Amino acid sequence: MARERATIRAEVRPAETLDALYLTPRPDQGSALLTLARSAAREMPRGHITRSAEGVRVPESMADRLIEGLRNDVELVWHPEATRFVENRRWIASVHSGVFASLRRIRHEGLGLAQTMVSDSAGLNVLDRHQVVNVAAMTLPNAPGLCVFDEQGAGKTVTLIFAFDLLVDRDQADVALIVAPKSMIGEWPKDLVQFRGDMYRTVVLTGTTRNKRRLLAQGGDIYVTNFETAVTMERELRSLLRARPGRAVLTVDESFFVKSLDAKRTRALRRLREWAGRAYVLCGTPAPNSPVDLVQQFSLVDYGYCFSDVDVPEERELAGPVVQSAIEQRGLYLRHLKSDVLPDLPVKRFQRVLLPMARQQGRLYRQTLESLVADVEAVDDATFNRRRASFLARRMALLQICSNPKGVSDSYRETPAKLTALDSLVNQVVGREGEKVVIWSFYTRSLDAIHRRFQRFGVVRYDGSVSDVEERRDAVRRFQEDDETMIFVANPAAAGAGLTLHRARIAIYESLSSQAAQYLQSLDRIHRRGQRRDVEYLVLLCDDTLEVSEYERLVQKEQAAQQLLGDQVDAPVTRDTFLSDVHEAAGLLNAGGTR
Repeated sequence: MARERATIRAEVRPAETLDALYLTPRPDQGSALLTLARSAAREMPRGHITRSAEGVRVPESMADRLIEGLRNDVELVWHPEATRFVENRRWIASVHSGVFASLRRIRHEGLGLAQTMVSDSAGLNVLDRHQVVNVAAMTLPNAPGLCVFDEQGAGKTVTLIFAFDLLVDRDQADVALIVAPKSMIGEWPKDLVQFRGDMYRTVVLTGTTRNKRRLLAQGGDIYVTNFETAVTMERELRSLLRARPGRAVLTVDESFFVKSLDAKRTRALRRLREWAGRAYVLCGTPAPNSPVDLVQQFSLVDYGYCFSDVDVPEERELAGPVVQSAIEQRGLYLRHLKSDVLPDLPVKRFQRVLLPMARQQGRLYRQTLESLVADVEAVDDATFNRRRASFLARRMALLQICSNPKGVSDSYRETPAKLTALDSLVNQVVGREGEKVVIWSFYTRSLDAIHRRFQRFGVVRYDGSVSDVEERRDAVRRFQEDDETMIFVANPAAAGAGLTLHRARIAIYESLSSQAAQYLQSLDRIHRRGQRRDVEYLVLLCDDTLEVSEYERLVQKEQAAQQLLGDQVDAPVTRDTFLSDVHEAAGLLNAGGTR
């Protein structure tokens, strides 16, 4: 006798975070559906199946098997996004092991194997060896895409262009959507023209929402936009990808911006990715603050496969080994260091310049610090947690006082220590030696003061106060091409990613971003392909202040990120490490002479 179909009916939709499905029945059938779902789970961890106002939540790792077990008991009404969700995860589960094995083979055999795999591509002779390897890995048959984590300045943009070109030639792709930071939007069309001429119609989605919609309607082959537009125009962009199922390529440039599943940009990109045939994330600093930063970047490529069923601890120290193990066992990524693939690139040297604060500056710093210490000591843990944002803002004020107290106190009148130091450095480097220089600062008041102070040397500025894209682009052009423009003043939050500023070999950090990614990205604006001279970084720090430990924290984050990705790098040469080496050598020499 045929089994009678149950009366429970549930709509199936993906969670907004795309890490689960929701089965939504009538309100009076929620408990029955939950019982059926937990029963169908059998040996799976049933505690992970929960119920909320949205329905019965089924984690993505369990969705396929669980729904198969429910189909005779529940009438499921599938929304298109849910169907796509399950199909994508079935597909990645079926192909992942083969793609991972091919990627491992490419890593092991290198250029020789890569050349045979892309022998049908034209024009690869203009690429470096590691870029050919990347193209081969990015165009593997049946692959979902790749995380390309080559170090900054190693040519990831060019790699993507040639990979897309090869996919088009193989009739595996029709259109590309590139999502990048605002500072990078103008670079993509230039590179596309340089390497592929007018082969593709490139549409840059800028301006008002109406203008962006008009540009989308006109059609194109490659669309370039920013993270904000990916959120505000997600529906329109999803329609673009859905119109070419499986034949669209999604690329996320500087993917360290996509690290939290709670962020709107991450969720929007995860949903867009469901409708793209392949996805690539490009980043030289993918884990600047925490190992957890890597999770969503890998998930954009492989639909969450690498970290499915992986419980990543919140504590940074505990998370590192877990994340590292997951990407070693299942991560679809390549990483090349500039020291390996661009051996002729000059070395980087760092020097910390410790400065005593000016008198009034030091007094304001001590007063602010003592007040903060007293207030924190006077509260218990619960009160501290409630007032955490306020305390962090006051801590940030201490760092701003180290830079320019004018941003904290309008009554401040003297010249702060770092501006005095910059007077000497700029007069020496620019005035007497004729060198161009990049000056980085995190604070608007400091940027204002620096920009005014050195007008006589020819200054351009690139930060949040310069919102016009063409004006920003012109600032870079003038610094790179105009011999009268000697100083580039910038905030690493705006100018840290993607720009080429190698007309300078010296960068001065007047103050530092608290975000490791911004700092690490900014280092490579002058140390990249085309630089022929050794580069120097002068980091100005107020002595005996919070700034010194903040800088140490940035350096430690850089080292932790390198270890996580398996980088084999030598520590940068600094004055302190150099002196330590020669002092040790002198000590050995003296010890030998006394024998």
